[in-house]
Amino acid sequence: MIKFRAIAAALALSLGLAGAARAEDIVVTHYASLLYGTPYAVALDKGFFKQAGVDVSSILTSKGGGTSVRNMMAGDTLFAEVAFPAALSALKEGFPIKIISGGTAGPSSFWVTRPDVKIDTPEDLKGKRFVYSRPKSVSESSIFAVLKSHGLKPSDVQMIAIGDFGAGLTALEHNKIDIAIIPEPIYSQKMKAGAKYKIISWLDSKLPPYTQTVGIATNDMIAKKGAQLAAVIEGRRKGTDVLYSDQKATAAALAKAYNLPPDIAASALAGILKQTPNWWSRGGLDMKQMELTAQSLKDTGAFEGDVDWKAAIDDRFIPKDLQTRTQ
Repeated sequence: MIKFRAIAAALALSLGLAGAARAEDIVVTHYASLLYGTPYAVALDKGFFKQAGVDVSSILTSKGGGTSVRNMMAGDTLFAEVAFPAALSALKEGFPIKIISGGTAGPSSFWVTRPDVKIDTPEDLKGKRFVYSRPKSVSESSIFAVLKSHGLKPSDVQMIAIGDFGAGLTALEHNKIDIAIIPEPIYSQKMKAGAKYKIISWLDSKLPPYTQTVGIATNDMIAKKGAQLAAVIEGRRKGTDVLYSDQKATAAALAKAYNLPPDIAASALAGILKQTPNWWSRGGLDMKQMELTAQSLKDTGAFEGDVDWKAAIDDRFIPKDLQTRTQ
């Protein structure tokens, strides 16, 4: 009898575990290196995902561009925040995905060169070597847009894909390229270390607002795990609200998740907010901005064809008060 009860208890425990909510993985572009993942770091620290109804077991990173989409597709991954150009390219290539939430929008990096390099006018850009991370990345499309805003074509410059932003700065320092992009927290880290760069502040001054990243999910996850997707978006929304209301707590969560010194985390957060005060979306989709960004990508040759927005977007999982597609 005792043996039977033990077996029954073990079976009940096993069935209970099998029926428990499955821990989920999500992908966030450049997580733990660039600040796209800040709202997720806060949400994990505060327990917002579990409060919303999803157990996010880990946040997987990628080095940007199409890598983020492929990382999501390669595993049984619930959700990903990826570069907008990468999402559009994946949709065009027939990937079974949808854009389901907003991520980030607007400038968030510094364009720099060496102190002795003369880059004072658009004409000075001709023949210069630009570095970007990967094809279909935010950094690549940003260069295309910047050149177009100054009446230049991609063929007027040299563009070099290097993968890692730190490697790009090393290449800049060793005269292998001429213009690099420094995002946070790399900028704050470099400044603390005494780096000497010349910021080209006018380079992106003519750019209109543009979408940087969006949230995506596969059609399979949308069909099977809509509640969990809604919980991820809600948890991130709560993390974003803390980000804007309590920067001290946000910097602490960022330092913990990214393994950063507290002063660097605080400086990086302040740097982004100074440059683009509303860079992190609360999760809504700004349709007009997305359309303008897609058109800019087409105009600069970074994307071809038209976007079937009805087929590309599923906004059912965005909190109801954000479903205007403008926040």
